[in-house]
Amino acid sequence: MMHRVFGPVPSRRLGRSLGVDVIPHKTCTFDCVYCECGATTNKTCERKEFYPLEELLQELRMKLSSMNVLPDVITLSGAGEPTLYSRMGEFIEKAREFSGLPVAVITNSSLINREDVAEELKKADIILPSLDTVVERSFRRLNRPHRDCRLEDIVEGLRKFLNNYDGMVLFEVLLVEGYNTSDEDLSALKEVLETFKVDKIQLNTVARPGTIKELKALDDKKLEEIKEFLGPACEIVSSSYHSKIGEEMEDSINTIVTLLKRRPCTLDDIHNSTGLPVPELIKLLGELERTKRIETTEFNGKIFYIVP
Repeated sequence: MMHRVFGPVPSRRLGRSLGVDVIPHKTCTFDCVYCECGATTNKTCERKEFYPLEELLQELRMKLSSMNVLPDVITLSGAGEPTLYSRMGEFIEKAREFSGLPVAVITNSSLINREDVAEELKKADIILPSLDTVVERSFRRLNRPHRDCRLEDIVEGLRKFLNNYDGMVLFEVLLVEGYNTSDEDLSALKEVLETFKVDKIQLNTVARPGTIKELKALDDKKLEEIKEFLGPACEIVSSSYHSKIGEEMEDSINTIVTLLKRRPCTLDDIHNSTGLPVPELIKLLGELERTKRIETTEFNGKIFYIVP
């Protein structure tokens, strides 16, 4: 069986989040320069049942039945855009029904103007939409959207959806120095955000290499300034600002470190050896690099992880 259920991952926003990757790796409507999961290999706006619904639900049932402590939430996330899954609404309803847990969806908001997507998203208990900029040239440069994604449609779709949605909304803005941090970007974004009904506006910045390596994170001082500018609903969730990993991930971390002590491994090697899903691995490896427990080296065009 494929590993499409991962975690639980400790999340500052959601508590103990059990992730479900409902779409193939790097199938997305965007190809964001900052994406830590790598470049989009299937840029599309076409919704499909990428995996049979019953297979996903069965894998989720098996994972939940094996857990001593249930997670706080089931989250549709992963290394792509989950609203591309054409049976998302059915998954949300059935997962909540048999688990008794709230269901969250992390989305880049690109399809929220579509009536079918909006109707299915309304079934979620929590949504975590994002919008990094409302300036067209910044949007094209930063998010590199599919040609059918129009910024004005996304903004209007968000406004219509959020102002009629009864669940919790944790709205994310990811800031990259020189891409969406100008006065024009921030002023325009503030003006639009003031028309949205949200519980929190959460600021993030780059913490790891993206598809473009030479990206600059905002320092804490700049993040604080923007937080104050955007108003009282705004908070900072950047991992450089709050960096901590949950104790429950230590088993996975120890497994990875033990493997790398034996031999250098690529991301695929670690995935194949441990069975850990790629989105979870990327987060864990990033944390291990940040804390200098592992390093990377290049050989024959491949990136290997090693214990120094």
